[in-house]
Amino acid sequence: MNPWSRRWRMDRPPVWWPAQEAWPPANPRVYAERRRARFVRRSGWYSFWPAWAVLWFLFIAFRNNARGGGFGTGGSAVGTGVVVLLVCAVAAGVVAVIIRRIAGPVADIVGAADRIARRDYRVRVAEPARGPRWVGDTARAFNSMARELEAQDVARRNLMADIAHELRTPLAVVQARLEGLLDGVYPADTEQLQGVLENTRVVARLVEDLRTLANAESGAMALAKEPTDVIALANDVVASLLESADTAGVALAVSTERADRIDLISIDPVRIRQVLMNLVSNALRYTPKGGAVTVNVAPVARGIEVRVTDTGAGIAAEDVPRIFDRFYKGADSSGSGLGLTIARSFIEAHGGTIRAESRPGAGTSITITLPR
Repeated sequence: MNPWSRRWRMDRPPVWWPAQEAWPPANPRVYAERRRARFVRRSGWYSFWPAWAVLWFLFIAFRNNARGGGFGTGGSAVGTGVVVLLVCAVAAGVVAVIIRRIAGPVADIVGAADRIARRDYRVRVAEPARGPRWVGDTARAFNSMARELEAQDVARRNLMADIAHELRTPLAVVQARLEGLLDGVYPADTEQLQGVLENTRVVARLVEDLRTLANAESGAMALAKEPTDVIALANDVVASLLESADTAGVALAVSTERADRIDLISIDPVRIRQVLMNLVSNALRYTPKGGAVTVNVAPVARGIEVRVTDTGAGIAAEDVPRIFDRFYKGADSSGSGLGLTIARSFIEAHGGTIRAESRPGAGTSITITLPR
C-alpha cells in the first residue's frame, strides 16, 4: 500500500486526474503539481462569480436609488458611489476572466517544466484555444522544445548503442586473438599479431572519427581557411586514388565547366580534401569493373559546386535521405558509417551544403556547394 494513500485517499484517482496518466503517480510531487494547477484554474473561475454577485447587488442598489428609494439622503452622492463600485465590479470581473484564461495554462507549463527537469521529455501542454496570444505561443514553444529534447534524448541513446555495437566486434576479435596467443592456440607469429594490430587500428579510427564529428558538430573545430584552387584540389585527390581506380578497372577523371569563371575561394583545404577523398573512395568502392567515376567542378551563383558521380548500383530511394546519418551503412558496407556524417559536418562548417541523388541501377551523385 502506498504510504501516503491514507492522507490523500490514493486508492482511486480523483475525478479531475487526467485519464491518460497512470495512477497512482510514482512521485507524490506529480500529484501536488496537478492539484496546484487545478486550484489555480478553478480559482480564476470561482473569483468570477463574486464579481458578478457584487455587480448584481450594485445594479439593484442603483435602480432603487433611481426610483427615489435610496439608502439614505444625498442621492447624488450615493449614485456616484454606486457608479464607482460598479466600475470596480466590472474591473474585478475582467480580472477574473484574465486569471482564468492565463493562470491555468501558465500553471500547466510550470508543472510540465518540472517534469522536463526530471527527464520526462514526453510531457506536452495543451495549447489554449482562447486567451491572450502570447499564452498560446508560449505553450507551442514549450511543446516544440519538449519534442526537440525528446528527439535529442532518443538520438543520444541510439548513438551510445551504435558506438557499443561498432566497438564490440573489433574488441572481441582482439580479445580472442590475445587469449589464443596466451593459451598457445595460435602461434605468436607475424600473421597473428598483424590481425590484432589491424583491429586496434579499426578501434582507433572509430574513436578518431567520433572525436572529429563531436568537434565539428559542437563548433569547436577550427578551420584553417586560405585561398584555394578547387580544381587543383580535385586533381590532387584523383591523382592519389588513380592507382586504386586502375586496379579496380574503373575510369576516374576530373571535368570542369567554365573553368575561367572558377576563382580561388577561402576554405580549409585539408578538410575539403578529406571530404573529396571520402566521396571518391566510396564511389570507387561501389562502382563495378568497367564503370566510371567523375569529379565535376563548376561555378554556381553562390560559389563553386563539386559533384562526384559514379555508375554503380545506386541507392534505394528510401535509403537516400539516411546516408548522412551516424552509423548508417549499406548491406555491403565495411566502414564505420561515419564518413558521410563527418563530410556533411565539414561542409556545413564552411557554410555550404551537401546532397545526394541516386536511383537503383543508375549510379549515385553527391553534390557539395562551397560558398564564396
